[in-house]
Formats: sequence, structure tokens, C-alpha cells
Amino acid sequence: MGKIYCILFLSFSVAFGAWGNGNYVFGSAGPEFCIETPHPGIGSAGNKKNKIADMPVLSPSDLPGALISRSDVYVGGALWGLINGAADLYYEYGFDRMALQEIELEGENLRLELYRMECPVGAYGIFSVSVHGCAEGGPASTGYCINRFQYQLYSGNYYLSIINYSGSDKAREISLLAAELLSNRISGPLAGLPGMFNKQPVAGYTDNIRLIRGIIGVRNVIPGLAHLFETIDDFEIWHLGFEDDAGQQEIMLVKSRGSQPLPEAGAVAEGMSMAGYAARETGGQVVAVMSAGFARSNELLDSIFISP
Repeated sequence: MGKIYCILFLSFSVAFGAWGNGNYVFGSAGPEFCIETPHPGIGSAGNKKNKIADMPVLSPSDLPGALISRSDVYVGGALWGLINGAADLYYEYGFDRMALQEIELEGENLRLELYRMECPVGAYGIFSVSVHGCAEGGPASTGYCINRFQYQLYSGNYYLSIINYSGSDKAREISLLAAELLSNRISGPLAGLPGMFNKQPVAGYTDNIRLIRGIIGVRNVIPGLAHLFETIDDFEIWHLGFEDDAGQQEIMLVKSRGSQPLPEAGAVAEGMSMAGYAARETGGQVVAVMSAGFARSNELLDSIFISP
């Protein structure tokens, strides 16, 4: 594995929307990383299997009276044929296959998408950047996110999205029932958080951690850094935004997943258009904390830095 950079930022101008993340238990045995097989390239034809038994999905007996008008499993490059360019983001997180079901029950229509990723880290990652506007759930302790039109869940290697088209109470009730049935079939180990996020003062804000595993995620979440990662394939960015008495803050942990060198801390600081940071290197790791002043940067660095 290549050199690991732990790069953390404090910013006072970045706004963060509501979102949910994985059902984390700090100190869990789940892997921080997983070894994944290469995802198919753009030119790969992939395949589609009409064998719904390959995935833990719903049957008419699960929802008496329901009409399941579509049940398909998409494997490999076939996902591009279903959602075109939007599929690229899923491949960044280690997409394996997706089950798609369209269900009608009591006058309500649902679209169920169940993605199987190659490891819990990838499942958490795609969940973390997909959820928004959670009326219920969302925090790290729940692993789910509910709003008027969508139920999202992360568990083990799976990311689940159930969309309804009416936003009614009945649609919500059916979505909850479908999610409960599936959650019993997709439970598995959880992704492990990097140890520094267990430390104060950031431990209380881990509900906001998003995991970025490719250039699409960088462009969407931290566009100021996109030019630094355009030619790098194997990296992870654990991104945390929170606000405390010092104001709005932004923290990132950047790790190499391969042999390609990562940008130096100074280059990342320049990309963020920020000044004033403290950095420390030990055991093949670089931790940099950036804020409006060196005093605050060093204070946070001292509190979260973990020696190997």
C-alpha cells in the first residue's frame, strides 16, 4: 500500500446539508479498507442476469396483494445501460450488482434499488454521499435516512434505496415495511471509521462523515481539490464538516489505496484557497490541520493526532 496522508482542514465558509451515514459502532471489527476486484471499464459490455435469486429481494408473499411488475439484476457494466453516466459514481465505490424492483401496492408505486458493493466501506461510501434531507434517521447510530419520497439504508455490503412517487403516509408505511423485510436479509459487518474520528473534539460530529473514493465524489463535495486528484485512481477521502464554538469547520482524511503518490499538504491547502496550517508526519502518515490561524490548527492537531 502506498503512503498514507491524513489531511485535515478547518474552514469557516463551507455549508453542509443534512445527510445520514452508516450504522457505525466505534471500535467495530469492520474493515477500514477492502481488497476489491477492478470494476469494468467504460468499454466493457458487462451483463445482465434475470436471476433475481442472486440478490435478497422481495417476493409477492412478502407483501400480500402487491404487484411486482419488474425484477431484474444488473451485473458489471450493465449498470451503465440502466442509469447511464450516473453509474460512474457507483463504480468508484466498488459496484458488484444491483437488483431493481418496481412494486405496486394499495395504489402506491415504489422503485426499489438494492446495490451490492464489494465491501462495507464501499456500501457506506455510496450511502454517505447519496442521502440528503433526512426527516428521520441519518446519524451514524441509525444507518438509515427517511424523507417524504425516499428511504435509504446501509448495512454490510448493501446500499438500499426505496423511492415512492406520492409522498403519502401510505407510501411511507409500505416503504418502511419493505425496508424492514430487506434489512433482515442484508445485515453484515460494518465499515470501520479511522481511529482519529473517535477522538475529541471531532467524535461528537461523526454523523456528518462522507466517504469519497473517486474524482466524481471530489468534484461534487470538494471541487476546489478536483485538479489535484484528476490523475490519481486509488485514494479515499473521509470528509467531515461540522460547526462548533469556533465556527464552521471542515476535516478531511486522505488515504492512498495504491502506489500512486498523493498531493502534498501544501498543494491541498492551495487548492482549498486557505492559509495557515499545522502538519505532522510520522510512520508514513501526514496529518495537516488548516484553519484561520496556526494556534487553532495546532490545538486540533494535538487533540486528534494518533501516533503509529
